[in-house]
Amino acid sequence: MSAEREGMTMTETTTDLETADRIRPEIAARIDKLPSLSNVVGDFLKLSTEEFVTAKDFEKVICRDQALVARLLKTANSGKYGKSRSINSISEAMVLIGLDNMKRIVYAVSSEGLLRQAFKVYHYPGHGFWMHSLGVATTCRTLVEAAPTRVMDPEASFVTGLIHDVGKLIIDDFLPDTIGRGKVELADEEAAAGMDHADLGAHIMASWNIPEAISGAACWHHDPDGAGDHRPGALALAMSDSICNLWGVGTDEFMNLGEDVDPTQYGEALEALGISAAGLESILFDVRQRLVGLEELLGD
Repeated sequence: MSAEREGMTMTETTTDLETADRIRPEIAARIDKLPSLSNVVGDFLKLSTEEFVTAKDFEKVICRDQALVARLLKTANSGKYGKSRSINSISEAMVLIGLDNMKRIVYAVSSEGLLRQAFKVYHYPGHGFWMHSLGVATTCRTLVEAAPTRVMDPEASFVTGLIHDVGKLIIDDFLPDTIGRGKVELADEEAAAGMDHADLGAHIMASWNIPEAISGAACWHHDPDGAGDHRPGALALAMSDSICNLWGVGTDEFMNLGEDVDPTQYGEALEALGISAAGLESILFDVRQRLVGLEELLGD
């Protein structure tokens, strides 16, 4: 339960619970109909936790999805990589574009069916929700990879960012049109659906059998102090979400990566990650570079 919700009056809380009880069957039905996150994402997540993994292992997973194969070969044969001959196999493409770029393509394509959605109340221009989700995932992974403290597996941190707002896919249908575009607060979600998007996201992740390390951080990203053992991951995710909102990643027509990030706003997160305020600047440089590459990928 979010901190905002804990601060509500008894009457407001009772009203939200009544709302949740009334529409619970409809929400459950919509969860069942929601496109699931591609199995490829789960398989990649499992591979990342294994001690000995080769490019062939990733290739076997990719081969099962022809959309991924097509995108990888298209990317490898684009002018960006300056190849001297046509690339016709997954193994050649992986060598040319690199494992990290391959993973970005895999996660982007695998999440498109779920996250590329138009909203009636939430404000995400174009494919903004998809872009925002991938942007937060990229930022979170970059922070976790650079952190001296191992708060999460980097691959898991990416998936956490990717699905952290998945509850919005359902709650948007319950929000009244009287709420201004982009003005949705957690209290508005609770009034409309009896829970906020993080609470609903927890139910969705449970139906998908998402590992607790991911769901625990994702469903507490608005209240990291309530996340228990998952607090460091929730703090990293909350910081990533905040930075992407500052830069307008997916929420504005164009990202503004020139906006300065104030490290004093993220004292608890930086402490949990073991990152100094001075060290944050170089990490943010890497984040900016990856986000620019991500925009090019989605544009393609």
